[in-house]
Order: sequence, then C-alpha cells, then structure tokens
Amino acid sequence: MEITVTASAITESDAVDVLIAAGFDVSVFSDQRRGVGLLLSRDGETAAVQVKVRQKTIYEWDALHLLENAHERVLVVVPVASRGLIDAAKRDRRLGVVSLRDRLLVWDREEIHSPDTIGAANASEAVPGRRRNPWGRWALMRAYLLDGEPRSQVELAKETGVTQSAVSKSNRALDGLIVRSASGWRATDRLALWEMFMAEYAGPGGITTHWYGLDAVTDQSNAVVAAGASAGVQVLVSGDSAADQLAPWRVPTRAVIYASSGIALSKLGFAQTTAARATLTFTVPTDQTIWATAASRSQRTTMPTVDPVIAAWDVRRTGGPDADEAVQRIRDFVLARGGS
Repeated sequence: MEITVTASAITESDAVDVLIAAGFDVSVFSDQRRGVGLLLSRDGETAAVQVKVRQKTIYEWDALHLLENAHERVLVVVPVASRGLIDAAKRDRRLGVVSLRDRLLVWDREEIHSPDTIGAANASEAVPGRRRNPWGRWALMRAYLLDGEPRSQVELAKETGVTQSAVSKSNRALDGLIVRSASGWRATDRLALWEMFMAEYAGPGGITTHWYGLDAVTDQSNAVVAAGASAGVQVLVSGDSAADQLAPWRVPTRAVIYASSGIALSKLGFAQTTAARATLTFTVPTDQTIWATAASRSQRTTMPTVDPVIAAWDVRRTGGPDADEAVQRIRDFVLARGGS
C-alpha cells in the first residue's frame, strides 16, 4: 500500500501566534452549546469568539452569512484576506479577520499588522477541496498497533470511540495491512502500519496555545494535570513527558498537554508565548479518538498519558537532535508488547 503524507492545512492554532504577537492574551473555552472557541483579552477587555477557518479566500457575503447565526463575535482565519473581507470587518466589529500570509489582524474595526514574523514562514498555503481528517481510521490504526491480537469490530469500536460502521469502513481502507480470521481482525505488518500512521497523521486539530514556564517540564505537566483534576477538565499528557513514562530516553524539553476544555494556565505561573519559545503546548483537540485510545490502553504511569503512538508522534513533532531515537524506543516498546 502506498504511504502518502497528509497535506498541511491552516488551523485555528495558526491564528494564535498572530493574536499573541498583536498583544492579545488568548485562552480556550469549550461548552456544549458553543463548542470550542477563544477568549481574547487586550487593554482590559475580554471577548469570546467563534473561530471559523477557511482554506481559501472568502468574501464579504460569506462573512456576513457566518455572522447570521453567531452567538458571539466571529474570527475568520484565511490564508490571505480579500479586500472585501477586510472592509467588512472594519464596518462590523462582530467580525474579526486573521490573514496568515501577511500576518494581518482586523479587530474592533482596526487593521493590526503583526510585528512578529517568526511564524510567517510557517503560514500554511490553502489546500483546495481538502477532505475531512479521517480520525476514525487513524484511531483504528493505533488500535491495531497497540494490540496485535485479533478482535471483533465491536471491540475495535469500543477501543477507538467510533461506531462499528466506521470501523468497517476504515478496515476497507486499510486492506492489505490488516486481515480477518475466525478470531477477528488484526494487522499483518505492524511496522508498516506504524510508518504509515507517522506519515499520514495530521495532528489532533483543535486549538493550541503556547506557554512558558520556569519549572522542569515534568513538573509543568504535573501542575496542569492537577489543575485539570481540580476543575473537572480531562487532561492527557503527551510528547516528552509521556515518553519519559513509557520508554525513557531523553530529558523532556517540552510539555504537550491535551485537555477537554481550557484551563487558566496563567494562574499556575505560566506566561503566554509563541510556539518557538514555548515550554508547554496546550491543545483542546478536534480528534476526540485520543481519549478512547488512551483509556483502552491505560499505562502504568504516574500521570494520565495519551496512547504511546500519539506520544511518539508528538515527540517527533517536538523535534531535537535525539528525537528519532526517542521515537524508535517508543516504537520498539509498542511493537514488543502488542502481541503477534
């Protein structure tokens, strides 16, 4: 089966660095009615916004349509903003715009050009007609990696947090890497499946904010886990901190946290910063399968961690001179303990 690398697309998180560089404090909120959004604070004023990402330029009438059913202000994130979209935001303060390629923010009818160009080179190009991310298929790949024993589709659905029909559809897409026997479904080549996942997975999506702390990375992770428990927010640790629990190799250099909702990290002593300077990244993910795969393969760790495959993906994303070796140790750990 051919392995393809998933095309990069802009996300809500691409807007966060622009907002921070423009002087905003940014935090994440989540509730059942409004979903996930951002709280933007500047000059003593705070506003809740719904973030709308578009992979290509939209125009004034598209933006006005987004405002029709909005319960709060709307922030449109695009690769490059059209003049009509900018003018619409300057007329209606309910509409904000982030234009990534030129680092332009329109907020409160004002055009603000970001003084920080660190992230400019990373502003993603538009991806025309990009399909939805196949979270269910990626979760099923992790399930096959984490356990080499055959299981029924009912069991696989429980492990991944998706429906049986979604498992059936994903199994068809993985034809050639999995096989069905009388005992159930299993992977035929888990190493090939590992490489395919690492090449394809596009990340958890959602909204990511970046923070700087003075404590050791593991202590930073523990502090956020404790705060989440106190606030009733589900938290999972990934990246270096998770790897240090699963297959220790290197000293953790950055904490990676996934949470079901926002947590007031500034009250824990963290300062908001850009991605390049961060010691901790905090994400409220779109990929809801990470909770299920973490729960189905609970590890003997001192903190709640993502499943080892997600941990390895985040270690690789964090980078560093020994990241490849750290990922290999997690891979060997997974393949050695997962059965046939």
